[in-house]
Order: sequence, then C-alpha cells, then structure tokens
Amino acid sequence: MKYPKPFLIFRRRVAKAILRIMGWKFRGQDPPTGRSQIIFINELDGALESTQRKWMRNLTASVSYFIDLEDQEGIESKINQHATILIKLSEVSDDVKLVWLLKKARECKVKISACAWDSTHKAIKFHSQFNPSPYTERDINYLKRFFIYFKKV
Repeated sequence: MKYPKPFLIFRRRVAKAILRIMGWKFRGQDPPTGRSQIIFINELDGALESTQRKWMRNLTASVSYFIDLEDQEGIESKINQHATILIKLSEVSDDVKLVWLLKKARECKVKISACAWDSTHKAIKFHSQFNPSPYTERDINYLKRFFIYFKKV
C-alpha cells in the first residue's frame, strides 16, 4: 500500500510520542524520509521482542517491512520498491548472506543503519546511516560491534 509522506512522518511522530509516554528514550538520528534503506535491529526475547516488532515499523518515515535475512527474493523486491527493510541481526547470522546483502545495497545505492533497543536503560538508539563500503567484512564487524555494546549493558 502506498502512503503519502506526510502521513508516514506523522505516524513516526505519534509512535515516538506514545513510546516516550511508555517510558522509552530515543538516542541518535532518526532515519530520513523517503530514502530506501536497510535497518539492522538487535534480537530481543519475550515481551520486549513483541513490543519491538509492533513499534519498529512505525518508527520509520517510509514504508517498512520486516524481512528475514534468508529471503533474498523478498529483499531484492523491497529494494526495487524503494522501501525500508528491517532485518534482525543476531550473533548466528550467516555472514555469507550479510556479504550478499551489503554488496546488493552498495550496488543499488541503499544506505545502511542500525537500531538497538536497550532494555536495561529503556532506550532506543538509532545509529547514523552510512553507505556500504567495498569492504563488506569491515561493515559487518562494525555492525556487530554496535550491537555487542548493547548486549554488555
């Protein structure tokens, strides 16, 4: 379904306001509007996982979809539709699939970002966007280090 940009921006503002009322704090830069992007999200357990899944799609100012890293056809389809792709990054994520995804993102000029839900401090941290580099292993290590920090907290 195609939504007008003002609606998506309004939806993001309302979602952030509701989450703030629920006690969540926001850190970092919001994903920009109208740009195709891939946002990696940390893996959570229990009730917090359902909260993350329910609200994450509303925290982007573009149409966004949760897609499994294994679903290459779905990822390509959504990149071609200029949608935001939300992918859960876990410790056991297949590096071969991540390499493929980052190469595809570089080829299609899609920006990468990360979003960590920190349950200890009840904070949602958006990492600033970056363009995938030709050195995909370095990008993967960079993303994994970002999420390791929130596991230690």
